[in-house]
Amino acid sequence: MSDERSWEVLLAGPGPALPRAAPRPPSAPRPHRPAAPVPGAAADRTPGQAVLFTARGPLLPGSGRDLYGTCRSFAAAWNEVAEALDAWLPLPLAAVVFAPRDGVDSALIRDPAFAQPALFAHHVALFRVWEAWGVQAQAVAGHAVGEISAAHVAGVLDLDDAARLVALRGRLAPQDAPHTARAASERRFLRVARGSRLGAPTRTLVCATTGERLGPRPGERAVTPEHFLSRARAASSPAAAQRALESAGFPCTHLCGPDARDTAPGSEVHAVLTALGRLHHHGHPIAWPLVFSDTAPP
Repeated sequence: MSDERSWEVLLAGPGPALPRAAPRPPSAPRPHRPAAPVPGAAADRTPGQAVLFTARGPLLPGSGRDLYGTCRSFAAAWNEVAEALDAWLPLPLAAVVFAPRDGVDSALIRDPAFAQPALFAHHVALFRVWEAWGVQAQAVAGHAVGEISAAHVAGVLDLDDAARLVALRGRLAPQDAPHTARAASERRFLRVARGSRLGAPTRTLVCATTGERLGPRPGERAVTPEHFLSRARAASSPAAAQRALESAGFPCTHLCGPDARDTAPGSEVHAVLTALGRLHHHGHPIAWPLVFSDTAPP
């Protein structure tokens, strides 16, 4: 099958499979996340390539449904992240994210307590897809809750600790809440952050508000529990985060996150493949056989 004809098949739309609301049983195998490039994927890295975890507009019910039904690696990674998040949520994440638009749970996706975990799951799952397809970023940064997504994929936070922080971040009292409520929620968040295991980044981690490199090496600012709380209260805009990455020496930024404008059936898959084609056009090596085998409709 030629690349052009394969592309047309992929753009035809997602398969019918939908996620289950309940988490997978403990006996189910956890999806494999490769620590090294997948066989057949290109190992070279494009100079200056960075990934920015962001969100553009409020999430809508069903965000990620197209990708979940079409892309096997997205579904596997999303299930793994949702399982970690479900331990800290009052409802399974799938029941909220994939609720029918007119269902009783559909409005919950606009509640930060669910919206932020949903963004985190989407960020990580989409990043794992790009990794599997040969896209290897030199640096990562995050806008808003994407700060935790970036810290997780950079190896600073393991999945369980990142899931706990995301769930608590979604329950932080808003800025206009009474001082006592804000202080109490921030103390809870900081207590959990201080109990998290903070590792050294395995890829460059950039602060989206300052452009500083984060890590234990000389010239880098240490990642501390207080960092995650301060970023929750001083989130930059996506445009400012891109400028911060440029100032850190990474002019090529690939946005990773759901786009609320992609609401038509098949549009999420179309957007991902369009971005992939753009990277290919600019010389970034893509493991096309893996793309086609991973996303071919069932």
